[in-house]
Amino acid sequence: MNYSDSAIQLNLLQHIVQHGTVPLMVVSAPDLLLIEVNHRTCEILGRTRESLLGQELSSVECALQDVFFWEEIKANPVFSGVRVIESEWLDNNGHAIPIEKRVSSFSNSGQYFWIIQAEDLTERRRIAREQTHLASQLQSSLEATAEGILSIDLQGRIVNLNRRFASIWDLSDDLIVARDETLMMQHLLSCLRDPESFREILLNLKVNNEAETENTLGLIDGRHLICVSKPEYLRDRLIGRVFSVRDISAMKKIENDLVDALNLAELAVQDKSHMVDALKISESRLRRLVNSSLIGIFQGDMSGHLTLANDVLLKLLGVDRENIISNQIEWLKLTSPEYHQAHQAALAEIREFGQAAPFEAELTRKDGVKVPVMVGLAQLEGSRFEWVGFVLDLTEQKKADRAKSEFISVVSHELRTPLTSIRGALGLLENGAAGELTPKLMHLIRIAHRNSQRLGSLVNDLLDMEKLASGKMEFKSESFNVTQLAAQAIEANTAYAAALGVQYVLVEPSATLYAVGDSDRVMQVFANLLSNAAKFSPEGETVIMRLQADQQFIRIEIEDRGRGIPIEFRDKIFSKFAQADGSNTRQQGGTGLGLNIAKSFVEKMGGEIDFHSEVNKGSLFWFTLPVMSSADLLIDNAYPKL
Repeated sequence: MNYSDSAIQLNLLQHIVQHGTVPLMVVSAPDLLLIEVNHRTCEILGRTRESLLGQELSSVECALQDVFFWEEIKANPVFSGVRVIESEWLDNNGHAIPIEKRVSSFSNSGQYFWIIQAEDLTERRRIAREQTHLASQLQSSLEATAEGILSIDLQGRIVNLNRRFASIWDLSDDLIVARDETLMMQHLLSCLRDPESFREILLNLKVNNEAETENTLGLIDGRHLICVSKPEYLRDRLIGRVFSVRDISAMKKIENDLVDALNLAELAVQDKSHMVDALKISESRLRRLVNSSLIGIFQGDMSGHLTLANDVLLKLLGVDRENIISNQIEWLKLTSPEYHQAHQAALAEIREFGQAAPFEAELTRKDGVKVPVMVGLAQLEGSRFEWVGFVLDLTEQKKADRAKSEFISVVSHELRTPLTSIRGALGLLENGAAGELTPKLMHLIRIAHRNSQRLGSLVNDLLDMEKLASGKMEFKSESFNVTQLAAQAIEANTAYAAALGVQYVLVEPSATLYAVGDSDRVMQVFANLLSNAAKFSPEGETVIMRLQADQQFIRIEIEDRGRGIPIEFRDKIFSKFAQADGSNTRQQGGTGLGLNIAKSFVEKMGGEIDFHSEVNKGSLFWFTLPVMSSADLLIDNAYPKL
């Protein structure tokens, strides 16, 4: 067969045009009549090919700029390359469809034609709108915080800053608009009393770009700032650094004034002749300091009555000072009942240690409004029956926490649905649903599938963290076979370990073990610990799982022969977003949330979790679960679950 035959070539060309995925039109010059359209064009317009052929192009195009575009084309009908312009087409229902058209010229035997290829911009514009909306939400969250925020990229270029940061540093509009990091740094250094120390901090961060710092900065104008810097990651990749600045001048002033008051009191003791006057001065100053404090301060007795309160607390509670003086206010009546036990525990700590650790509570104002607060209690010096308390209003902090939690929840839920579709489609392609693919294309699809799975795990971890933080995570309390669940967990994770060249071994106990808890959450704990052990084990090694039990708890151990956990990281192993070795962990994958979630799950079910590790020898993670009692076991065997 001669494939160079013109009729065959023409048929092949016609087939390619009609079955192409890109909308295509051919118009004659200069009358702009449609002489050919492909199937994709008919789909977009909702019209048949027959109804379009011979029609003027203006019956399809509806953008004003097309008139000027075609006038310019007609002046030079034959041109090289492609002319590109955004336009709009009208479908059969009269709806405008945004497109980007690419026009090229063609001539044959003195006749001129223009070939139009189009791209539907509807989806692209929808995605752009969604991205703009998400960016707006993030910026609103930044602006709502009480702290100044500045983010930079790895080259030190300014990515974003909020109005609070500009206000704290008194940045001019020109500096904000210019976003010149050199000029910005010169301004910040010029505001500091000790610019060289801050410059040294920044130089150290360049060397150790994953370090976290917290420093107190003194400004020339007398203010004091707390500056916290943390590395910023995107999909486990370091992309820059975020600086958070908070003005603590008022707190510093209170501290300094209290020190001054103490010094005055000491001088008064030394000079007996002026002792009374000095004490009066000190008392007056201290009263002013207490009343000008940003923190509510009060004094009470062991019966729970308030005997003294500063103006901040009176305003917070909505009560008069006369109510305090007349001994009419009882602390427990101001506190929501669910926090009474925490208060009683704090009083017990005071009796034993003289002070108590701060705890969160909820106060009820006189008008019935609930106010979240942080409370600190300490025994009044020189008295066995009175204590002093400090109350910090957490209303704004709780609002910011809710905004952050809602933002994470919205983003995570919005990502979960498209991710599920993407993972499913990639899985089908990887398993041959679209036929045999080239090795290069199959390699790209496998990479995309693995990364979509990692992103799905991150979204699920974020949702779990949000549920735990908001108290919406539900836990069942049921009896289940731990031995059987451990075997199922190993079976479920065997493929993952095999891909890393690692195998699992379960050392089964002599008797079947039953525990009380939520088997689904326990399976998540198993999956996290097993995958971590395999991830950090050398190829060819074995991860061992052991089950032990005593009268109260079942202990599950998972031991690997990996590199172990660095000593400096062990205190942070169960923290959120914790990564022991940033570079290696990024290569292996992981969100840094798994161990924190596992710890929360185990503790919610009444167990404990911890680990032992030796560098270059391996690690052993263990957790416990309450053992099922004999009575429960008899009931469980008598009435088996279906």
